[in-house]
Amino acid sequence: MATPALHPGRSRNFHHLRGRYLDEVDGAPSSSAYRTRFGSLLRAYQLVGFSPDRDYRYVEVNRALRRLHPEIVAQAMAGIRDVGGAVEQDPATDLLTVNGEFTVSIVLARCQETPSGTVRWHIRLDTGLAPDITVAVRMAPGNASIRDYYLLPRRDATLDRLRIGETNDLLLEAFRFDTLDALADLARRVSIMEAA
Repeated sequence: MATPALHPGRSRNFHHLRGRYLDEVDGAPSSSAYRTRFGSLLRAYQLVGFSPDRDYRYVEVNRALRRLHPEIVAQAMAGIRDVGGAVEQDPATDLLTVNGEFTVSIVLARCQETPSGTVRWHIRLDTGLAPDITVAVRMAPGNASIRDYYLLPRRDATLDRLRIGETNDLLLEAFRFDTLDALADLARRVSIMEAA
């Protein structure tokens, strides 16, 4: 891959190489062309031996989480249907409507390691959609597998973002589950005789 010609007065330091800069260079492929050809701009940089000062691994993690999200939504829907519940997905927002009674939003929380070695998660709550329940999928360290799930009711989700650690307040831990079975249990239909 040829190095784009630099404009006069521009830094020759490759640590300043950004997609926006590539798009400004006359005669060079656009940053989107690099993304299409190599999967990402970061991957193209790696192939030519470029190591940015900043850690951009989160970009690849976020891309993997975006691919994982539809799978988790599908698992949640299958679990609800397996217990006799009905579920519909809004194709524009991915908001689930369960039994025509309550709505569910599923969000993935990337595991982030702090400089001190502890881990934390930032959960973005979809306050614009105002779901009745937000299922926060907490990823394990390395972000390759799921650690657990938090089923957060809307009344307790007053902020648009929630920061949690490995150990949390007991009130928050009451909403933590190892599987999505708890969501399916909320959708389970029970006859009046069984409930009595």
